[in-house]
Amino acid sequence: MSAPETTADFKTKAGALFSGFSSASIAQMHKELAEEFCLTKDVVAEAASYSMAMVVRFALGLSASGGKVCSIAKDTLAGYVALATIRHLVNAGAQAQVLLLLDPGVAVSQELTNQVTALEKLGVMLPDPESADEMDAFTQFLKDSHNIIFGIYNPGASSDEFITAISELLNEERTPVHCIEAPPGLNVDTGLAEPGALYASSTLSLGAPLKGLNKGKDFVGRHYVCDISFARSTYAKHGSDLTGLFAEQPVQQIYPTMTDES
Repeated sequence: MSAPETTADFKTKAGALFSGFSSASIAQMHKELAEEFCLTKDVVAEAASYSMAMVVRFALGLSASGGKVCSIAKDTLAGYVALATIRHLVNAGAQAQVLLLLDPGVAVSQELTNQVTALEKLGVMLPDPESADEMDAFTQFLKDSHNIIFGIYNPGASSDEFITAISELLNEERTPVHCIEAPPGLNVDTGLAEPGALYASSTLSLGAPLKGLNKGKDFVGRHYVCDISFARSTYAKHGSDLTGLFAEQPVQQIYPTMTDES
């Protein structure tokens, strides 16, 4: 699992070193996961959501009961993980609302439909972005929430003015925010941050950490990586073999290496 210290981007608490992965490599790894191992996005999202729910429970004081959580999600894998996490937390006693940010004119995926249907069955509120009253109520819920989950990571997508505005609001509110894959406004390959980038309380990497999260560590917060069933052969093809990280549990906290450039 270790890489030469000069190229290592991250380390475990025990000191094992490993490199990060480019966004292109991780995209290819997800493609192989689906095509070679027949693991759908639904399956991956469910696996990751257990780990994300553990992270949020820790931030809530180890119990979801009585917690107030909300999520902002897109029709992406990160969004499915966020919605599945909300489902676990609501089943465990939390209150929740979810804001879906959908692209106009783009058909909604079956994966998103599945997640939304489950939340609606549980009575989770999903406000309509076109309704001023519902958005006002959501904004108040957002401010009152104990924890917020961002599931908006979308490789290659352009910056979003609405997300930047929400990020600036949350940076001022200092409400704990948990991001899936990366905080909005942070370049996941270079680590450079745009104006208004979100300062996350924690970030969960799905299977492998994006390389830029090392240099962007000030925005990442506590950094976790969870098992989503990438095979040892897949890791070896694209970078460091991280299967050893999950020998004892499916989610591990990792740390950036301190280099002259970081």
